[in-house]
Amino acid sequence: MGGPRVGLYLRLSREDEGAGESMSIENQRSYLLNYAAGRGWTVEQIYQDDGWTGTNFRRPGFQALLADIEGGRIDLVLTKDLSRLGRDQAGTVYYYQCYFPAHGVRYVAAAEGFDTAAGQSSIALPFLAAANDFYTADISRKVRAALDTRRRGGLFIGASPPLGYRKDPDRKGHLLSDPATAWVAQAVFSTYLARTSVRGTARALTAAGVPTPAQCKGGPPGVWSDTMVRRVLTNPTYAGHLTQNRSEKAGYKVDRRRYHGPDQWTVVPNTHPPLVSQDDFDRVQALLAVRSYTPKGGPPHRLTGLAFCGDCHSPMAYVKEGKRLYLVCRRARTGGGCTSHRMAEDKILSSLKQELDRLTAGVVLPAPAPPTENAKARRELEGELRLLRQAGADLYRDRAAGLLEPEEFPALLEAHRAAVRQVEGRLAALTTFPAPPASLPDLLSRPALLTLVERVEIGADGALTLTFRFRDPHLCHTSRGGL
Repeated sequence: MGGPRVGLYLRLSREDEGAGESMSIENQRSYLLNYAAGRGWTVEQIYQDDGWTGTNFRRPGFQALLADIEGGRIDLVLTKDLSRLGRDQAGTVYYYQCYFPAHGVRYVAAAEGFDTAAGQSSIALPFLAAANDFYTADISRKVRAALDTRRRGGLFIGASPPLGYRKDPDRKGHLLSDPATAWVAQAVFSTYLARTSVRGTARALTAAGVPTPAQCKGGPPGVWSDTMVRRVLTNPTYAGHLTQNRSEKAGYKVDRRRYHGPDQWTVVPNTHPPLVSQDDFDRVQALLAVRSYTPKGGPPHRLTGLAFCGDCHSPMAYVKEGKRLYLVCRRARTGGGCTSHRMAEDKILSSLKQELDRLTAGVVLPAPAPPTENAKARRELEGELRLLRQAGADLYRDRAAGLLEPEEFPALLEAHRAAVRQVEGRLAALTTFPAPPASLPDLLSRPALLTLVERVEIGADGALTLTFRFRDPHLCHTSRGGL
């Protein structure tokens, strides 16, 4: 009978790149083939994992080796050293002390002279496995420290930029807006500001056919979830402040991610072009901090997220009595120890209108200017840009549906981006501004209130304190009674 049927196992990962040629895949292959030939062993198969960490045993090459062991095709596993088998102490010890013996397989770490057929050598193996485990942990700590330094320096270190952005090809670690997907992120903010409900925003985006973040990266069409919407809305990156470390791996041996609170994020201000204004971003954060209620099948109430109790400062809740809407202190309603502060919505809106009418009484609107050639050209270019953005979304959908060959997509995407850049450049070159409106908009509409009003506080005696979001913001109007 011949010698044992040998499976050579080769592995190289990023953590071994500093080891030089001695640890390369080809060096391991040559070393082990000579080692086996010198002992008259038959090499049945060579298995390799290039670029796989030793702490993960779900490597494709290693799994193929295990499958052949299960099939009875391998009698001996040969690696250059123990660290090629693995760098996780518990897993490495399990395979050479339990799994291999249970399947009648001998294990040899050639360069270290360890052979499970020689009982005395196995005593030292756990210590060597522990040293390999410590090496990986030490490398992991050093890598994390280096990445943290780059994060704090305002450099983007992720593999994939946030929705709406792309990596700057000329400046490493810098982000640029991506015309093909920036409109999607902007749509999330504008839809939320119009609805002030995360769930309502998700439903509206799905109904409008807006591609999800995964779809924008070439994935299949999907449905917007509350989590997707909230991750976009809470990310300061969209206001131009690079935000990283929102999550991390729970450990160097664990694939599960751990999500951090905002106090642990790394935020570097003003690092790249914003997709939303700071005012809009701040407004969204203030609205998210208030639990809002959206009437079933309809838009949110006009004062949701704007009205607060003047004493305990809790948000006011809506209640309906007959056909009339009232606002009451949410804490009082849930038995939290405050009083009702009950007031009709129409009474608050009347006070707001009175103050806004007074503030806008001196506003004189210029007569609408006649359309100019530039204004017409601007409208045409804006329409062309909308069509291009829709075409970009269609391009990602076609890729996800398998309608495009893999080699076609990059060329088509680059051509699309070039077309968008050209139209954006022509649009920027026009200097004509839109004609002013002929009249003021409805100042009591939900969008207008979100733009103009910072806060409405209702006192126990019926006094209203109205805080606006512009110059001379603290204007108080007092009314008595809650009806």
